[in-house]
Amino acid sequence: MKIIKRGVALRMNGSFFAYQAWPSACVDENGVVYAVCSGFRAGHICPFGKTVLIKSRDGGETWSLPVVVNDRFLDDRDPGILYLGKGKMLVTRASHPAKNYENDYFDWIRGDSGSKGTELVKEYATLPESEREGGCFYRFLYDYGETAGEEKRIPVHSPHGPVMLADGTLFYLGKELFGADVFSVYTSADGGETFVKTGDCPLPEGYGSDQFHEVHCVELPGGVIMALFRTHLEENDDCFTMFRTFSADRGRTWSDPEPTGICGSPPHLLNADGRFVLTYGRRVPEYGVYAREVYPDGSISDEELKLFDGVDDDLGYPASVMLPDRTILTVYYAKYGGDKKTSILYTKWSL
Repeated sequence: MKIIKRGVALRMNGSFFAYQAWPSACVDENGVVYAVCSGFRAGHICPFGKTVLIKSRDGGETWSLPVVVNDRFLDDRDPGILYLGKGKMLVTRASHPAKNYENDYFDWIRGDSGSKGTELVKEYATLPESEREGGCFYRFLYDYGETAGEEKRIPVHSPHGPVMLADGTLFYLGKELFGADVFSVYTSADGGETFVKTGDCPLPEGYGSDQFHEVHCVELPGGVIMALFRTHLEENDDCFTMFRTFSADRGRTWSDPEPTGICGSPPHLLNADGRFVLTYGRRVPEYGVYAREVYPDGSISDEELKLFDGVDDDLGYPASVMLPDRTILTVYYAKYGGDKKTSILYTKWSL
């Protein structure tokens, strides 16, 4: 594995809304890369986030200006994007309920966005209940991202959204935003028009819902699905790690989740034309974004490639695509240079 180039996809240094975070990416049949993120933010926890879309027509060398895809009154967070073919994409995102901003996050918001954020949160009391409850959502983009369909609700969320299986089924393993002790599988056989629940993935014994989050999946040879979870271990909560589980029956049942021992999370998994890639962020020294190869049996290489050298722990959430020339483009969020707020950055690399 080797690095080819690093660069910037979306940076707005100097603006109050300069904080951009948590990207996802896909690529179409023409090699155009699409990335979504939570953009125009004041900070990590603030009420201003929007889902924005950027494009690159030259393999990540240059990027378009951001276009707003979602802008509800609550913060739009953790978007995912999946290319479905013929210019159609599925974009997911989530919003925390208003009560979380009013209570649990209010001090954090004051620190990240000051009076502008706290005044906006006070307006949440005037919202109708349907707007206050937050939730998990998805919508279609058509015409290669030029037009958007109506937004729909779905019970679960995970940052990068669903994956497409070899037979075209959309497979979404996710978690209700708060309090769920089980991850649920929702699948769609009609390209995302409808989703039905098809299975559950319980947490391992001895772990709670506050320790397992943000899962991503990949279909291995033979139809086995591997899932990796962001996991917080009580003995070292700052060192996010990953647990791994497998399903041989399309998500109806799962093996007992087992630790990978990797220091880093949350995961993103990519089928790079028959070779499998795991990328993740590390929020303890040595800060950064890393990649490892995953073998067809689901085992993970001990060798890791450092895609980006971070300056602090506010980074990660990588997502990778394979370009037509078989190089890999990974987008992630982190501080660029001496910036105070984070941007969307990229690394182009090769297996």
